[in-house]
Amino acid sequence: MSGSVTSAGEQAVPTTAEARDAVARRLTPAVLRIGRRIRPASGELSAGHFSTLATLHRHGPQRPSDLARTERFAPPAVARVVGALEDRGLVTRRPSPDDARSSLVEITAEGVRLLTAIRREQAAAVAGLLARLDADELELVIAALEPLERIALAHPDDDSCR
Repeated sequence: MSGSVTSAGEQAVPTTAEARDAVARRLTPAVLRIGRRIRPASGELSAGHFSTLATLHRHGPQRPSDLARTERFAPPAVARVVGALEDRGLVTRRPSPDDARSSLVEITAEGVRLLTAIRREQAAAVAGLLARLDADELELVIAALEPLERIALAHPDDDSCR
């Protein structure tokens, strides 16, 4: 990534905001393209359904309102996603012990099985893409993994990655 050019023609070190913006402009389409390329061929789940199952697997049972916040879905969308997953036996609902007006959504064993199978298929697709890199390029990807994992797994309300 090149920095800004000063009036003397020298390369200036980009400010943190400039660097972040430049990385974001390049990383966004790359991540989206990779995401499309590793989408499971089976078409078992939409991206929203997959993400909801992954959230339930990672964080345990959730109230629909918490899922809406985490997944950045409107409450009616969460209701549709949970209903579709429930119809397929991938999640169950049970009354919330803390709030009689609410329920907890929980991933089922079948949901975990499907999530694991899809993740395995995605990992194989990523491995195929990584096989195209030389050793130096792979080292760069390895070095970027920790910070990318940290920001990918951060809760939407967590500001520690900013």
